[in-house]
Amino acid sequence: MQVVKTTNGYVSGNVIGELEKEVSVFRGIPYAAPPVGDLRWKPPQPVKSWEGIRECTRFTAMSPQTYIPKITPDLPMNEDCLYLNIVTPAQKSDDKLPVMVWMHGGGYSSGCGSDKVWNNYRLPSYGVVVVTLTHRLGPFGLLAHPWLSAESSKGVSGNYLFLDLIASLQWIRDNISAFGGDPDNVTIFGESGGGAKVTIMMASPMAKGLFHKAICESGTSAVILTGKSLADSEKGGQSFFKKLSITTLNQARSMSADKIIAAVQTAEVSGAAQRIVNEFDASADGWLLTDIPRRVLVSDSYNGVPLIVSTNLGELTGPGPLVISSLPEAYVEMLESNKQIGNKGYACVFDHVPTGWRKEGCVSVHSIELPYVFGDWDDSTGWWDSVSVHALQSGANSPNPGLDATDRAVSEAMMELWTSFARTGKPKARGIPDWPDFSKTTDRYLYVSVRSEIRSGFSKLPTP
Repeated sequence: MQVVKTTNGYVSGNVIGELEKEVSVFRGIPYAAPPVGDLRWKPPQPVKSWEGIRECTRFTAMSPQTYIPKITPDLPMNEDCLYLNIVTPAQKSDDKLPVMVWMHGGGYSSGCGSDKVWNNYRLPSYGVVVVTLTHRLGPFGLLAHPWLSAESSKGVSGNYLFLDLIASLQWIRDNISAFGGDPDNVTIFGESGGGAKVTIMMASPMAKGLFHKAICESGTSAVILTGKSLADSEKGGQSFFKKLSITTLNQARSMSADKIIAAVQTAEVSGAAQRIVNEFDASADGWLLTDIPRRVLVSDSYNGVPLIVSTNLGELTGPGPLVISSLPEAYVEMLESNKQIGNKGYACVFDHVPTGWRKEGCVSVHSIELPYVFGDWDDSTGWWDSVSVHALQSGANSPNPGLDATDRAVSEAMMELWTSFARTGKPKARGIPDWPDFSKTTDRYLYVSVRSEIRSGFSKLPTP
């Protein structure tokens, strides 16, 4: 499957992977028109069709951002960033494989859908089509302003990041079957800020019906990036324009992206290397979001679907640069609310640390589960260098994690759990005990480590 017909024209890709585990990869497929010039700070517009075969074998630019994560690929930054990547093991278009759509972390201000680890071949080799996304970030993705609201037919502004995500899900609905995926079996999943993006999709009426399952790893908009009123977001946009001495929208849209990014103020979070921009967040605009996310997610007016929530134990207990001890409480609220409208949910605590770091006293830090979810048990993508940024502040003495055979076993279990959930809605894996759906009464969760087991007391975490 190296040439595929989409609704806008033919695209070509490559084949990668191990012998008899080959997958087709398509990189840089446009899902919306470039949001540049007059389209800056407007909802995503349809892609213009092309003639011939469009070569989709290279990653496209990252969205402009202030903080570049350590392992981010060597790519340029450009507002022309609305592209997606597809890794598919399908042999033909009617395979109807489950689809998993990855929403990257980095808050709402940094990160990239084209990291090598997300686009690795190992997770798709478990029989799923993996789609990764690039979208607008920070001031380009979330800035609201009364001038922008006045020109909108909906009377709102901001939330362009989430409108991009919805546009990508609409593109997937209309095109993924050509890549062997099932548009009626789409799982959205993300970590940290990506987990928050997943919950915004669950909270937005505009995303209804575009996905069928969800996985939140170490993040939810009920705890981090919790949303603002449109009025507050507009005030923030007014202050931002004033800082740049902007007096007209034409001036704002003609200003260089570099100058806009340079004006963004960042705030360090708990001493972390990762920086989260405070000025820009989701807006409760009455269109994309009817209220701030946490209130929507405990109501009966959201997109409830089968759900996995996970956290790393070290994120709850520390030490570390990102400690989010309130995650279990917010997760339990979501799980219980979701259960009341008829959807099963599963709670997970990931607590595996590679041998080298564990001997040094390192805990299961923020982002440590990602190489396991995407099959980087041998550091073939280089992602462990990124994890080391957190690990070195959480007990590790060396950037080398000391990977061994246990890491491959844990990774294979995680990939099997996540893909079986995407396939059927029930997470299962060889060597893993039967994972019960969550109930506040029993409070049971899956504890993942070298010896995984079912434990009780998820709502009481972190424990002393």
